[in-house]
Amino acid sequence: MSEVPELCDSDSSFGGTNPRFPNLTIILTGNPSSVQFGHENLLLGEKQPNIENAEISRIVHFQKNISEHCVSVINMIELYEAEHVDHLIDRLLNENEIHAFIFVVRLGQLTDDDKMGLEWLQRVFGDKVLQFVMILFTYETEEECDTIIDDLKKNPVLEQLQEQCGGRYHTCNKMMNNQSEMRDLMNKIKNLFYENEQQCYTGEMYNTAFKQRKELKNSMCENEDKPSIKEKREHATTAETSETHKVRAELHTYTHLLAD
Repeated sequence: MSEVPELCDSDSSFGGTNPRFPNLTIILTGNPSSVQFGHENLLLGEKQPNIENAEISRIVHFQKNISEHCVSVINMIELYEAEHVDHLIDRLLNENEIHAFIFVVRLGQLTDDDKMGLEWLQRVFGDKVLQFVMILFTYETEEECDTIIDDLKKNPVLEQLQEQCGGRYHTCNKMMNNQSEMRDLMNKIKNLFYENEQQCYTGEMYNTAFKQRKELKNSMCENEDKPSIKEKREHATTAETSETHKVRAELHTYTHLLAD
């Protein structure tokens, strides 16, 4: 996991002595086509170069000051395509408590990848992660943003996606360079934190989800190794047929002996 020097001056948290600068830790995930990286992007900045190796660079962790908040941003966009990253996520969750998972979706362009992304979140982090998820719809023009309510009503899949996340969503432009939109996003994340009774997503929650996932996988493997009812019946039928043939052969031999 790449390390970037701290940009924040404050070490305060929600329980700290300086309520103006509460620390926030968020994970961004979703389709990379939903965002535009660049120096103007207040949340993600420039796209990070590959650091250490291709796998580790899929998780980029850095800090920024956004609307008087020290925000620790963990970029996991497109990570659901990667494999064997459990050890990276385990390390990440042992070092951080997450206030919110921001699931980025391009407004009006819901793809199968987007749906897979939310499924990946649930599979990896467990169903409990949904109480920490907020959908971030990005747009390119103001006209697109004005139609979001209609889009949600007209698209049952999109509406279901939103409902899975408790109806929580926010909109911002694809470049993420609007101060007002970013300020509102930070406020919504704080509200989510208080709605969750000041509880964050923790490494313990992840370990529980990982254990359940492992048990389910082992159970599925065991079921695959066990013969099915159909296979048992076929085996029994074959055994019965073999036994019948054997008895008939013995009777045939016995009958010939008697005849002689």
